[in-house]
Amino acid sequence: MGSRAVRYALPFLYPANPLARKHGPQGYSSYADFRPWLRDEFDFRCVYCLKREQWCFQLNDFELDHQVAQSISRDLCRDYMNLVYACHNCNHRKGNKWLPSPDKVGYVACMEVLTSGTRIGEIVAHNDDGVRLIDELALDGEKITAMRNQIIRSIRSHQEHDWKLFLMWMGFPKDLPDLATVKPQPKRNSRPEGIGQSWLRRKPLPEYYE
Repeated sequence: MGSRAVRYALPFLYPANPLARKHGPQGYSSYADFRPWLRDEFDFRCVYCLKREQWCFQLNDFELDHQVAQSISRDLCRDYMNLVYACHNCNHRKGNKWLPSPDKVGYVACMEVLTSGTRIGEIVAHNDDGVRLIDELALDGEKITAMRNQIIRSIRSHQEHDWKLFLMWMGFPKDLPDLATVKPQPKRNSRPEGIGQSWLRRKPLPEYYE
């Protein structure tokens, strides 16, 4: 990219708006069966810390988190709207605690990962919800902060000098789920039109996403 000014990609950019769910699968006997739908819904990354599947060794580093914990409400155990996609660490730290829901608030209003100056990788709260999210999930821990710094700097270097490596970090996983082929069938899906909006069906698929 030479000496041109680069608009660097932002790997830790929280959504500006509350999540408007595309999908509405119903009828599974096990909440684990919602995994392919939630992978697509949450863009293949942890809703809380924004860790991506592409950065992990194996898919089971990610889990399905109940916003209202199973210990609090068994009735919501298999309710798709109660489930979010989270990495093992965030899911473990959250436990049965209540946290602000991504369905009700855009997390960018709550917290921000700094990307410039001497504090690259640090996370700051913008309101009380942000304070709660950061504290309960330890998103400001020394190790995770250092890792965000390392990831941001590495991705910037790849974006400038090695586009293929950049896409390995910021692109999509190769196994995009085909939601038209997984149960339940559209008659058990309250939002069947969401299948056409899934990442696999988007033409053209962006090279990378933030």
